Amino acid sequence: MDGSKTVPHPAGGPVETESPIALLREIADGSGGLVQLRPGLSDARMDAWAAPVPEEIRVLLRAVGGVRIAFGRRKDDDAFLFSEIDFDASLNEGTHPMGGDGSWYVEQAGGQGTHRLVHLDSAGGFTYVDVDRETGAWGPVFIFWDDNDTTRLDSSLHAWLHRTARCLREALADADGNPHAFDSAFTETWREPHRDAPQVPTIPAAEARMSPDPVIRSVAAALPDDGSLADLREVAGAAVVIFDFPEPCRFGRAHGGTVLTAIPADPDEDY
Repeated sequence: MDGSKTVPHPAGGPVETESPIALLREIADGSGGLVQLRPGLSDARMDAWAAPVPEEIRVLLRAVGGVRIAFGRRKDDDAFLFSEIDFDASLNEGTHPMGGDGSWYVEQAGGQGTHRLVHLDSAGGFTYVDVDRETGAWGPVFIFWDDNDTTRLDSSLHAWLHRTARCLREALADADGNPHAFDSAFTETWREPHRDAPQVPTIPAAEARMSPDPVIRSVAAALPDDGSLADLREVAGAAVVIFDFPEPCRFGRAHGGTVLTAIPADPDEDY
């Protein structure tokens, strides 16, 4: 199923579901091994996740289970070393890919069933997709670190994959098969939203409960007094949000992932 088809997207407007599949396959096939696709996921596997998976996401993940992106070579056999976008990353079940317990990161992103962690980068950034636990709708893509700053990278998984694919194609054209040159070119463009995004102000929950905006009032009503939120509804691209808490926070999303929330985490928690 490589033909283009449009489906409704919860954030509004159509999304081409199959086009990222064809694009990523074309890039991987012409990459000389620098880009590899992980096998697609079965419906049985997706059925085991904490929230229902909508059909437009299943179509994508049945075909592509992730993307392996070369960044260098091993010294012993000269094989490529890869960073990975993995839609079935073990971190979602609380196991850190480097070994040990990763449940703190699952909770920091909102808890089981409210998101899907898809990438852990070398700088300690955790990229995840917002998930509505009740409906299963997948929303915007975010990245967080071990602190109270986060960036919304894109409006949807499909949009994020389209941008990723464009960055991969440009990097391959510049790299001439060299994994180090490829990694440098890819990383430079792929991380632009981290560096260049505008900062969106946060609103304390107590203040937000008095907002004339019914969405903001509704979201704030579900937060504790020391919580806070950021309204991303009018932000078209990437956006940085920094919550002013003295300790690490736990993130959440509401209104289709367009309102970001945070509450201070228990300072006695291990992380």
